[in-house]
Amino acid sequence: MERKRPQLNADDLGRLRWGLGALMALLSVVTVFFMDIDAWLLMPVVAVAAIAALVRPTWPSKLPGFVHRLAFPFIALAFVYDLTSSQEPLPALIRLALLLILYRVITYRQRRDDLQLVLLGLFLVIVAGVITVSLSFAVQLLAFTSCALVMLLAVTLEHADGRSPKAYAPGVVPSWTRGSWRTHLAKLRMATDWRLAALGAAAFGGLVVLSGLLFLAIPRFDIQSSLFIDRLISRTTKSGFSEDIRFGEVTAITQDNSLAFSVDIEDPGLMPAVPYWRMVVLDEYTGEGFRVSSQFRRDLNLGSIARSRVNGTRLRPDYGAPTWTFYMEPGISRYLPLLGDFYTMSFTEPQSFGFLEQLRVVALRREPPKMFAYRTWNMGTAANMLDATFALDLRGNPALAEPFLHLPDDPTDLARLDRVLEKISPAPPVSAAAFSVAAINWLEQEHPYALASAVPEGEGDALIRWLDSEASGHCEFFAGSFVLLARAAGFPARIVTGFRGGTWNEFSGSFMVRNSNAHAWVEIFDNASNSWIRYDPTPGHEAIAARAAAASETALASLRDGSWNARLESLRVFWYRRIVNFDIETQEAMVTSTKEFLQNKSRELVAWTDSRLAALRAWATQPWNLDRFAWIGGILLGFGLLSLAWRKAGQRWWLQLRRSTIRRADQDPVRREAARWLRRGRRLEAFVWPPDTEAALLRLRFGNDQSWPDPTDVFRAARQAWRGRD
Repeated sequence: MERKRPQLNADDLGRLRWGLGALMALLSVVTVFFMDIDAWLLMPVVAVAAIAALVRPTWPSKLPGFVHRLAFPFIALAFVYDLTSSQEPLPALIRLALLLILYRVITYRQRRDDLQLVLLGLFLVIVAGVITVSLSFAVQLLAFTSCALVMLLAVTLEHADGRSPKAYAPGVVPSWTRGSWRTHLAKLRMATDWRLAALGAAAFGGLVVLSGLLFLAIPRFDIQSSLFIDRLISRTTKSGFSEDIRFGEVTAITQDNSLAFSVDIEDPGLMPAVPYWRMVVLDEYTGEGFRVSSQFRRDLNLGSIARSRVNGTRLRPDYGAPTWTFYMEPGISRYLPLLGDFYTMSFTEPQSFGFLEQLRVVALRREPPKMFAYRTWNMGTAANMLDATFALDLRGNPALAEPFLHLPDDPTDLARLDRVLEKISPAPPVSAAAFSVAAINWLEQEHPYALASAVPEGEGDALIRWLDSEASGHCEFFAGSFVLLARAAGFPARIVTGFRGGTWNEFSGSFMVRNSNAHAWVEIFDNASNSWIRYDPTPGHEAIAARAAAASETALASLRDGSWNARLESLRVFWYRRIVNFDIETQEAMVTSTKEFLQNKSRELVAWTDSRLAALRAWATQPWNLDRFAWIGGILLGFGLLSLAWRKAGQRWWLQLRRSTIRRADQDPVRREAARWLRRGRRLEAFVWPPDTEAALLRLRFGNDQSWPDPTDVFRAARQAWRGRD
């Protein structure tokens, strides 16, 4: 006989809607956490309100009436003020959605209010997926979709009779708020057809898999330009890699160990032992740091036409050179990291950018609001960059070198700088290389390295005061001092900020560069080779390069990252490679690799099957002796004993295990007694409880204790009906 399940009434469905709404509100708040949006006050308020509504559903009835009357005018005025003050539409819309979700969480909802809550949460989930390009977007979307589908089912069942419930009046407590969640969940579990639920979950999972297969199979076309959501938000650079850098800003980045960008290279052996990733080249000294001069800024911002390709300064292509693919995290800079010269650079979608040949940098018009990918081909990795154009211009018009020879205007500072220069090189230096070696050795002898550095007190230029002292300093002090010394000696020089080093991710095969790798170094122009030569005046860099260049397994292992953080970052890179940045080229490569994989596995399966069949034929053709018959008989006897043991004890053990996993709804003795009578009635096929008695037992089992009939009368009636069953 089929077990009779209790039916969910309107109160049960109402409580289910309320709980799912609170869960969806929490999921929506989690999505905002991954976005760089200034909503740190709203997020905990919404989260606390959702948890409070989930734990105690009766408290929204205690809100005074003026809260409901003034809620929407207040939300509208807050949105208008937010939009006009911030001038950013998307952050204002996100904060508006949080305010609306907050109000829907703290008030009892009707059918349309539940639908609004679903749409508001879905809006936040989708925006988070577009902006953050996060792997968590897939998990959040699946969790939110599951809750939303169950909630819509509850709404449909609650309004199955076609009648809309009355609106909730302020101060009135709905009937479904009474009782405990434990009792409600127990009744929900008893009323659920788990076979149907499993079928629905399988159908949902199949739909997800089918959607993924369709995504991989449909033809590719450029839809990224139409996704304008990421253009409605302007990010502020979290790092110090901008056109104006003060002393200490680059060093501050090293305190952050988060991922800055990752690089895929076809031939990992071409990665330098210690790569220097150039980002911003600064030529003008300000007294408090370095910045890109106004002329170079104007040249960088001239480009306004969006293009998908950049032609570099390398004139001769190397067709055997590998392709470098960069995946840059948001919030780093609008300047793109490079190792040196390149032949071409390509983007996944047209971009407005500026390319400055004098500085060898590429800068986007605006900072990418989400993970950004680009590729370079035939990129140089050497410490020198040939610049024949600058060499010719310098010989024809020496004034062109003025941006790279700029020094403080104060004569006292210049005299102090000359005295320091005489200590380094009493005689005029013959080459930029000789001067660089002498200057680096002097700086390393006079100044120890330290992240926490301070400029000595006194008058005059701060950097020259530090240079003329014995105080410790970080990479920016060493690089800036080297630039001033080189310029005072007559060599064009500039400071470069970016990243030094990185690690190999063992799971994705990518080269990971973190913010903790932030660094500053210098480039000095050498007339003998007509090139800019990179020097790192920071003490200890030569030892780091020597250790990284060592060919031992220990040195290579130190460059590999197998931590859990690396696992998560590899999943993020995979998500961007295969899902977000999935284009026709990636699709063709995936189809080819899938085809080769299936062909190889099918060949392996055929070979394995042939070998097993051959072994079986060889075994069958051998002489049949007593040992073989005994071995076969032992196997059959073992199967027989296992089958007999299952029939004798296994089925009973399985039934007991199933019963032990069914938790009781409540420890109340009245509920336990009602459950006992209901189970007793289900065991007999011919027995049927009187309708009034069964309804009373179900109310005692699952209903609110304030609505219980007299348990003594109910159990007396049940006992009489049971005795008269024959």
